[in-house]
Amino acid sequence: MQTFTLRVPSTIVFGQDVLPQLGSIARGLGTRALIVSESVLHEGQHIQRVVEILKRSGVETMIYDELMPGSPASSVDDIASLARAGKAQVVIGLGGMRVLSLARCVANVAAEKTRMGDLMEGTLPASSIPYIEVPSSYRNHLLMRNEAVVTDGMAGRARMVQIVPGTVRATVLETSFTQTLSNKYALAAIMDTLLAAVEGYYSPHSTMFSDTLLLRATRELQSAAVAGIKNPGDGRFRLQAAEAGLLTAMGLAIAGQGIGGGLAYAINARFSLPKSWVAGILLPHVVDFLTPRDVEKAARIAAALDEPVERITAADDAPRAARGVRKLLTHLDLPPRLRDLDVTLDDLSVAAEDAADFSLLANVPGGVSGADLQQLVASAF
Repeated sequence: MQTFTLRVPSTIVFGQDVLPQLGSIARGLGTRALIVSESVLHEGQHIQRVVEILKRSGVETMIYDELMPGSPASSVDDIASLARAGKAQVVIGLGGMRVLSLARCVANVAAEKTRMGDLMEGTLPASSIPYIEVPSSYRNHLLMRNEAVVTDGMAGRARMVQIVPGTVRATVLETSFTQTLSNKYALAAIMDTLLAAVEGYYSPHSTMFSDTLLLRATRELQSAAVAGIKNPGDGRFRLQAAEAGLLTAMGLAIAGQGIGGGLAYAINARFSLPKSWVAGILLPHVVDFLTPRDVEKAARIAAALDEPVERITAADDAPRAARGVRKLLTHLDLPPRLRDLDVTLDDLSVAAEDAADFSLLANVPGGVSGADLQQLVASAF
């Protein structure tokens, strides 16, 4: 019998029109909140809604909304100073994956007058300010992990840092937020989530629990992508993708991403390229890389991607996994190659060297070398 540990926040609220529950959750943690977000979320009235909900629950708010996907880790110290000066009792992260990672770090750094540099060196404070996460997308692969991905502004590279266990007290996943995403971004985020689900499924740390979740997520993501391609105006594919995103995050709490995730984070940080685009480009090449390492799993992924498998031998069906991915990508308005993102192969080789330091690589079955990273980048170029 397999044994495993599943880490989850104390409260997870998921669904349409669940955002009002944020008020009572926050009020249970304190009466002064710092909202860490990005200015683009003013356009959908997301920040205003959160402020109004908190106000009705008796929670005073301060807002820091100047973050962007490429904001460096150094911004954490300034925001933490704001939290301390305002005597924040709870930090609320509202935004995409990178914004949420920085908000997690703020909750850690603000608690004991430490600095972001301490976190990046692996030194954790004894405690953190209670933190609530409100993702603005269905793509949050670190949702149930005690980790954050930040950009080291001095070195221009991505860093995976640990955060204090128990930092995330609650996560509120309001699925209506997905309706404000552009069609192009919504479909790209599905491909990014599919990469995470596939890599987690292959992870040597996977269990029957994570495998069940991640294979189901793969089916749902394929179905959502097809529906979004055929009828982008029908918002139901976004809700389906949100459900799959939650399943993926639950599976990754045990399994974790691998080589594709490491490269996507590294390339995004080094060149400020959209991570979802990079992940989509890398996806078929990652599947090619992983297929011979476990043909049984590759065959099951092919079936989950609705490929016509014969189920005679896994070795015969395994190559169809990559074919299923490529079939989806041909219908998306996304760059097909890394060269289309206006970077050179030499540039990407530097990013591959950055990725070599990622702990995510421990999730690659059979291990991964620097040469593997360079070859994968070259094949996607």
